[in-house]
Amino acid sequence: MITWMQRHKKYLVITIWISTIAFVGAGFVGWGAYDLNHDRAASVAKVGKRTISVQEFQSAYASHYNFYNNLLQGQLTQEQAEQMGLDKIVMNSLVNKTLLLNYADDIGLQVSKAEVIENLTNNPNFQENGVFSKELYYSLLKANRINPNDYETELGKEILHTKLETLFNLPTSQAEIEIFASAFFMEDRLAISTLSLDANEVTSNEDSIKTYWEKNKANYLTKKSYTLELLNVPASEANFDTKTLEAFYAEEKHNYQHADGKIMSFEEAKAKVAIDLRLKNDKKNALESFLAFKKGDVNATQSKVIYDDDTLFPMDKIQTASKDEILKPLIVNDNYVVIKVKEIKFPEPMSYEEAKKEASRDLLTELRYEALEKKAKAKVEQFTGNDIGFVSRDSVKSIAGLNEAKSAEFLSYVFDNTTKKGYKIIDDKAIVYEILEQKLLNTDKVKQYVSLLSDNISQIKQKELNQNLIKKLAETYKVEQYYKGK
Repeated sequence: MITWMQRHKKYLVITIWISTIAFVGAGFVGWGAYDLNHDRAASVAKVGKRTISVQEFQSAYASHYNFYNNLLQGQLTQEQAEQMGLDKIVMNSLVNKTLLLNYADDIGLQVSKAEVIENLTNNPNFQENGVFSKELYYSLLKANRINPNDYETELGKEILHTKLETLFNLPTSQAEIEIFASAFFMEDRLAISTLSLDANEVTSNEDSIKTYWEKNKANYLTKKSYTLELLNVPASEANFDTKTLEAFYAEEKHNYQHADGKIMSFEEAKAKVAIDLRLKNDKKNALESFLAFKKGDVNATQSKVIYDDDTLFPMDKIQTASKDEILKPLIVNDNYVVIKVKEIKFPEPMSYEEAKKEASRDLLTELRYEALEKKAKAKVEQFTGNDIGFVSRDSVKSIAGLNEAKSAEFLSYVFDNTTKKGYKIIDDKAIVYEILEQKLLNTDKVKQYVSLLSDNISQIKQKELNQNLIKKLAETYKVEQYYKGK
């Protein structure tokens, strides 16, 4: 549990604030219908005395899109974003943000230009060797298509929000710490017994597999596929001298960063710099090849079938393309490729023969689970097991031969349930348990983790306060939405 709390601490509170810099990768999409009244043309909503601009909405949408796209490992399509109502999520977030800013205005909170400058110059993203770099600042904003005035305005809003949050920073009491500690650090003395099945204890035959497949046909579909015609654009063979590469690096060094965000040195980035400069020089030829391919003056050099889970091609572009559409040159394996989406084949039910192997595996998994569950229920009724001593949510000991992650899964199940006896099936084992004794408060652990407990209690209280405050502010300030949605 402690490990979980440490890893996910920042996610315990649902924040309504968007990252100040929205690194725009989603692009600007169709934004639905607007109320085009002359006074409202530049805004998507008015909340109290403040407005939410179209640009602010677009940047917030792109930021949210990138966040979810990263969670899905780059597989989020615009269609999926629309299905999940991403535009409404963004609008609600901006409205809530603006409600709080109105309240800050009314109670007299302000942000000075000096505070914005101080925050700006202390941002490590804009520093070189620990010193603010105006050149890097403007370069980064330009690369991400952000106007400095817009960025500094949003930064001012964030500072104002931080001031407001500080006003409602509720202290944590000792009683609250002890209550949370009892929940997190409760210890149970367990007796356990492990059950498993013999290799041939559960079997299936042709008839049972086919019957199972018939009932679950909808789960066995072919992958969505794309037949592509590719025009591979030959790479130029230019050799760049060090001076040329250094000049290009100086202009684009914000694009060469380590995983921790630190900018690479020229020597560290040199190989990538050479590739990027070649691609820049090859772009004109790639566009000419695209136009020739589109007119039919040149033929594809390759045909290929790919699927939705392909990791080589830019699936975000291909998935949103229509049949016979020719995409502008894209970079694949450090070279330009012009892609024509010749055919799109949507998922369709597999035949029995196509699905048999997968259906057989799923049927056996289901049958083994049912057999293990039957054994476990019988064992619970007449339980005898081995006493493994006291354990807590954050115990790291191996239980029943499970690895640390699986052991943690088992313990989480035990502490989340209220029954004295029970069982948990993990992989091919059923672990039956009985709670023999219980300790509610471990004072040593309270002392060890008092800071972490206090932080999490504060965040939970802050979340509740934010939700109730926003609910009240929504009744106080008039909200007019001009954006009509998709």
